[in-house]
Amino acid sequence: MRNRGGLKSRKEQQKLAEELADTQNLLADTKKLVNMSNVDAVKKAQAAQAAAELKAKKDIADYRDAADSKVAEAVNEKSAAIRTADIRVKMAKKKEKIAWGSLASTLFCCLIANPAFLNDVLDALTLPFVWAWNGINDYAYWLEIPYYSRYIEGIEQRYAYSTGMAWLLRITSVFFYTALAVGICYGIWRIVQYYRERWCSLSLKVLLVSIGAVIVFGEGIHSIMRVNLVALLIIIQATYLGVLIYLDGYFETRNKNRDWEKIQYQ
Repeated sequence: MRNRGGLKSRKEQQKLAEELADTQNLLADTKKLVNMSNVDAVKKAQAAQAAAELKAKKDIADYRDAADSKVAEAVNEKSAAIRTADIRVKMAKKKEKIAWGSLASTLFCCLIANPAFLNDVLDALTLPFVWAWNGINDYAYWLEIPYYSRYIEGIEQRYAYSTGMAWLLRITSVFFYTALAVGICYGIWRIVQYYRERWCSLSLKVLLVSIGAVIVFGEGIHSIMRVNLVALLIIIQATYLGVLIYLDGYFETRNKNRDWEKIQYQ
């Protein structure tokens, strides 16, 4: 009984060993299948990820193209609006320029037709040349014989300088009057250049108001004071330039240049 029980136990052990081996083989096969399934799953996951990334890139590219298209449309619309606004502004400025030009031409024609101003224009053109000619003649006579004057009992007496002093005075006076003439011409040229550079809507308005005042009040001004109307216009413009220079400094020190520009060009 013991041996039979022992043989039976060995058979059972062999059977158990065989079952254990089968089980281990089954586990190994199962592990291989699991590993193979994991690899397939990883490959499928990677493929899905790659497909998702590709789709995301395509979607991003599509969205970017759509956004660029909208931005381009907005830029084109903005450019078109700016061009339209510029055209309208240019047309408005052109119409305004034509209107101011017509007004200036009308006032200028009225000014030329004004008898008082016409007489003053003739005086303004002839008197400076007459004064200059007389002055040149007197200076030429003085250069010939330099002299100094003294009044004795209300009578002018002229005394000639010595030869050395006379030549010194001749040379000195020539340099002085030449420098004076050059300085006056340069000063007038600089004033005219500055007036042209500072020309603005305010300058035009001041000029038109001045011309209108001369046209309307020219006869009255002549009845009150003896003043040349051309000289009066020049004095008004010179005064305006002085005020303009002062206001330039005034607004610049207060950092209100934009306000000053609006006043000049509105």
